Amino acid sequence: MNANPTSGGMPMRMRREKQAAPKHAAPKAHRLDTRALIGIILLLVVGLIALFSASYPAAISKFNDGTFFVRRQGLYVLVGFVAMLVISGIDYHVYLRFQKPLFIFCIALLILVPLVGVDHNGAKRWIELPVLGEFQPSELMKDAVIISFSYYAVRYGDRVRKIRGDLPFFGALALIAGLLYLEPHLSATIIIFGIGLAILIVSGMKVWYFLPLGIVVGAAGTWYITTQGYANARIKAWLDPFATYELFRGDGWQGGNSQIAIGSGGFWGLGLGQGRQKHLYLPEPQNDFIFSAWCEEMGFIGALLVLVLFAFLIYRCYYIAFHAPDKMGCLIATGIATKLAIQTLVNLWVVTGLFPVTGASLPFFSYGGTALLMQMGEMGIILNISRYMRPSEKRRG
Repeated sequence: MNANPTSGGMPMRMRREKQAAPKHAAPKAHRLDTRALIGIILLLVVGLIALFSASYPAAISKFNDGTFFVRRQGLYVLVGFVAMLVISGIDYHVYLRFQKPLFIFCIALLILVPLVGVDHNGAKRWIELPVLGEFQPSELMKDAVIISFSYYAVRYGDRVRKIRGDLPFFGALALIAGLLYLEPHLSATIIIFGIGLAILIVSGMKVWYFLPLGIVVGAAGTWYITTQGYANARIKAWLDPFATYELFRGDGWQGGNSQIAIGSGGFWGLGLGQGRQKHLYLPEPQNDFIFSAWCEEMGFIGALLVLVLFAFLIYRCYYIAFHAPDKMGCLIATGIATKLAIQTLVNLWVVTGLFPVTGASLPFFSYGGTALLMQMGEMGIILNISRYMRPSEKRRG
């Protein structure tokens, strides 16, 4: 007598296939990547030391309190560190639910910046918020690009390999670049373009697509430099900062004093707290030019220490991206790692004279609460992705 093929309310063949089918359960979370965590902690500690020394004269001059900047930054470090640990326990797929409203919200903020933004040194890049104070919408836009591009790159699949599939991404980058041009904010444009292209390349975009894109970007950059007095003056000051080295107001004043500070440090440096250029000569020693003040006091050895720490953390972020459990995690981690790498390089190139002066801060070092909180949030996402790497891969790392 044959067995009933529908025994138990389910055809026997279907039951056998269900039993034989592989299970695609969500990967089990493990301990977060301790190497990346150690790298973050070391950068935060060294960053606070550098900020205290670099900002002391400016804090005394502006607020009659030498610890003003480091106290506020220390509070943001504590809050950001706790937030990073909390975010490291939240599944990174959750953020994909908010990718569209986040992107639209950031576009709206960028539209508002030229209209109601706060002006500093001829550039409107900030919006005054009631509680947080001055906030740069371009910082939030970087994270919006990471999440949105990762989401649609996975959704498009193989279409990213064709130029037609890449056009929406290029259109989004062009829209963002146009809005940032109104501020103007060149460094943010470079970083966002780098993030978007890195995600597309990892998704399968063909490299030769860079040729027409490079021609368009090169032509736009040439037009921008030759027609805009602001950019033209920056380029001239970059090529020869001491030609326009006028006291406190020349276009070469920032770049010139930065190079003087770095050169004065020599091999061993003048000693922590003994720098001279930070005494109201070096503009923004607590922000964009904090690495210059650090080099003057700690010399080549201290500069090399900071470079090694950044290189290690960036490497670790890319390692986590390479071993992410799925394509989405890989792309998000790639975007965060690329943002950290490009922003660090742009700042280092600016202070050493390899790039025109732009408003790119040094991650984990430069003073700025909202920027630091966002960086810590990004590190929390990286650590969360690291929780889903296979244990064998974590050991090999």
